[in-house]
Amino acid sequence: MKSLGLILLLTLSAVAQWPRIVSIPKGGGVDNPPPHSLKYFTEYPRLRDESGDFCPRCTPEQRLAEARQEKAQTDLRLVAMLGEIPVYDLFFYFGGKVEPEWKSLLVRTGPDAYREIYHDQPTEGKVENSFMIEAGESTLIGVVDEVYKQEEQEHYFLIGPRGVMRLDFGPVWDAAQKLVPDGEVMRGHVNGRRNFPAMAIPVGLIDPARNRCCGKGVVTVAIKLDRGRVVVVETKYDRDADYPWN
Repeated sequence: MKSLGLILLLTLSAVAQWPRIVSIPKGGGVDNPPPHSLKYFTEYPRLRDESGDFCPRCTPEQRLAEARQEKAQTDLRLVAMLGEIPVYDLFFYFGGKVEPEWKSLLVRTGPDAYREIYHDQPTEGKVENSFMIEAGESTLIGVVDEVYKQEEQEHYFLIGPRGVMRLDFGPVWDAAQKLVPDGEVMRGHVNGRRNFPAMAIPVGLIDPARNRCCGKGVVTVAIKLDRGRVVVVETKYDRDADYPWN
């Protein structure tokens, strides 16, 4: 069984697609970095800065020297075993702080090969533990970071032999928008822990002239997942329903 697991990991590394989401104070984006050893991520944590703010005018040699001097550490935590595929949170601590400042989500795809699929350097809020969650017949890895007022970084990943897919909930918001009454706007988020058991996502409605939340009326979008693709099954509007704003 161990040899089969190794073959699977080597296959994942060779043919799969591993896009990475980067969230930094300057915005971030999506890229596709190569796999690295675990030491690459953990030895000198500040070198993993994606904002460009660490020693910006330094040569590579100067950056390495600065990173060696900084008091920093990492904490690797297993999030889930998806079959033979281990998924980890890697938390970054700087300056002796007890709360992590950055987080990476790593997937081990070989004996010492790790793919980073998510990297967060928060502007507001903080990084949290990632989690495994069931959504219909699919097992997902979820992250909910940077929770601040009514904003957050919330992503759900399907990880398997073809690599990683981040679920796109655009079809949910498009379907809900069609039922929004004139003069109101929708506000909501996926909240997978609450909504995946029912595979239905409620969307709250507000009157922007009055407040930013807590209006009456809910559009509920029932969904299913088709190999990582979010498919809208049914959409309903109840103007008397209360959205769970908290």
